[in-house]
Amino acid sequence: MEEAGNRVLGLPIAYEDLDGGSEETGSWDAEREQANARYAAADPDVLAYIATLDADAAPHSIPITNRAGLLQISPCNTYPGLTRRFDPGEPDKYYPTGRRTYLRTALPDDLQGSFAAHWAKELGAESAVVLHDTEPFGRGVALPFADRCRELGIEVVGEPIGIVPKQEEYGELAERVAASGADLVFYGGIIQNGAGPLWRDLRTAAPEAKLMGSDALFEEAFIADAGHHAEGTLITFGGVPPALLEGPGRAFFGRYVERFGKEPESYAASAYDAMGVVLQAIEQVGAPDRAAVVAAAFATRDFPGLQGRFSFDANGDTDLRRGTRLTVRGGHFQPLQVLDIEG
Repeated sequence: MEEAGNRVLGLPIAYEDLDGGSEETGSWDAEREQANARYAAADPDVLAYIATLDADAAPHSIPITNRAGLLQISPCNTYPGLTRRFDPGEPDKYYPTGRRTYLRTALPDDLQGSFAAHWAKELGAESAVVLHDTEPFGRGVALPFADRCRELGIEVVGEPIGIVPKQEEYGELAERVAASGADLVFYGGIIQNGAGPLWRDLRTAAPEAKLMGSDALFEEAFIADAGHHAEGTLITFGGVPPALLEGPGRAFFGRYVERFGKEPESYAASAYDAMGVVLQAIEQVGAPDRAAVVAAAFATRDFPGLQGRFSFDANGDTDLRRGTRLTVRGGHFQPLQVLDIEG
C-alpha cells in the first residue's frame, strides 16, 4: 500500500486491521471471525477482505463474504477443502451463492503433504506415525501425507491419530509412538494446539525418531514453545521463504528489513502479492464495483508476484508449485532446499 502511495483509482485506501483471535485461547475464534466478516460485508465501501490467517477460521467467514459478493483473498490458508473437494460437501458448502468469491496465494496442503512424503522417502523412512490436531488444516496436510507415504512404500502405522488439542503433556501418546518403532513422526496442526508439549514428550520417548511438520510450525513461536526439543525438526513450506526470494522478492526482503527492523515472517511475501492482486483488480475495473473486482481478480493471469509469475484457476488456487525444505538448527530455522512440487 505504501508503494502504491496509499491510493487506488486516485482515491485514498482505507485499511483496517481486524483481529479474529481470542486472548483466552491464544488462537482464532469462530464468533470473532464471523463478526469481522459481517462487519466487512456490511460496508459497501469495502472491496476486499484479506483473510484469514488460520485456514481453520476461513470456513466461518467465506460463506458471509460470498453472500455479500465480496472478494476474500488469503495469503496463507492452505486447507484443500476451501477450494476443492476434500471432505463431503466441500467446497460447495462454503459458497451459498454458487459463485466463487475466494482466492488464495498460498499452496494447498494436499500438495504440501505429498511434498513432505517424498522427502520422508528420500530420508529413508520405512515407517511413520501421522498425527494431526483434528482441525481442517491439520487433517488437510496429514491425511495426504499418509496417503502418499503408502503409495511410496512407507508403512503408515495404523490410521492418522488426532491428538487432543491444547494439552500440557502428551506422555501417553508419545509412549505409544515410541512403542510402534516408527522411524518418523509427522504432525499436521497449528502451534497453539499443543505442538510444543507434543515435541517435548516425543523427543523424550522416541529420541531416535525423525520429527517432521508442515508450514504451520514455520514460526518463531514454535521454537519458543518447544525449546531445545525443536532442534533437528524437519519442516516443509509451500512456497519460498522471504529470505530465499530472488529478483523482486530479494528487493522486497531488503525493503522490509529496512522498514520494520526485522525479517519478514513466512507468509509476508504471499500477503504482499495478495494485496497486489487486489489493487490490480480494482485498477482494471476502474470503479468500486464488488462483482467486477471479484471477476477481475479471478481473471488474474501471469501476475508478477514476489515468488514468481502466477495465475489463478477457476477454483481460486494459484498455479505456483514450489516448496522449501527446512530444519531447526542452533535455535533457528535453516532452509535446506527449494524444489518444484509434483502434482
